[in-house]
Amino acid sequence: MNRRLGTKLIGFLALLSQSPGLPPATRDQATYITASYSEHRNVYRLMAQISALSNGEMVINTSHRTRSMTEDRHAPASRFGVFLQALMTDFRITPTVPDFEGHPIELYSILDPAIESWISGEQEFEFHRALLSMEKRANEHLAHLTKKYGYHFIFRIGLQQYYMTRTVAENINFWRHDPRKTDELVRVQQLCYDVFERQLRLSEAEKMILMQVTNSSDRDAKMFWRWLEDNRVAYFAMQTCITLLDKLGNEDTKSAN
Repeated sequence: MNRRLGTKLIGFLALLSQSPGLPPATRDQATYITASYSEHRNVYRLMAQISALSNGEMVINTSHRTRSMTEDRHAPASRFGVFLQALMTDFRITPTVPDFEGHPIELYSILDPAIESWISGEQEFEFHRALLSMEKRANEHLAHLTKKYGYHFIFRIGLQQYYMTRTVAENINFWRHDPRKTDELVRVQQLCYDVFERQLRLSEAEKMILMQVTNSSDRDAKMFWRWLEDNRVAYFAMQTCITLLDKLGNEDTKSAN
């Protein structure tokens, strides 16, 4: 069914991309959606992209490494690059070519298929709509950091992890062995997530307190926290890098005065 639907939607996009009555930007975006589908092959993401296009939203995000390394050499991320590289080694961060080149963030590219398999139908479609919305925010956030510090791949990797995990936490339920009603489980998961938003690392004692407060099973809560911790290593590294850049920048300012 999904394959047939995907074929029909691609045919619809072909009509849009070749329609002389549509603005060039709309035709280009229809072509882009078609090209991206050949890579991700997810019909729900395809539907979400077409929905966004139909609502007049932009579905093509701009690249972030718009200046060469030479042009960017005075930016904090370049000036203090040796310190950042040491942190990359400590956190075992391995960038990809898109990370180096500053490609637009795509949250779906790092989504765990096992997590997505927990949802289907309309819920999966709404989840991919949420992913696209978060991608826009992630790219705006990356543009802000790039303007302030210059481009560095850790910003892209870290923000990609942050916004992906946030979207999953807001849309997919990890409390899968709990008999309580869905609304209550959503509140419990949101509370546990909010604590992680304020504090990147929780001690075992803090986790036990949260489980008692929310009346959560050890199995569900620990699976959620373990998943968050495993999928936010680069985000934690990014936050550490930003703290370091701010500190080194302040020291430079004091020395200049």
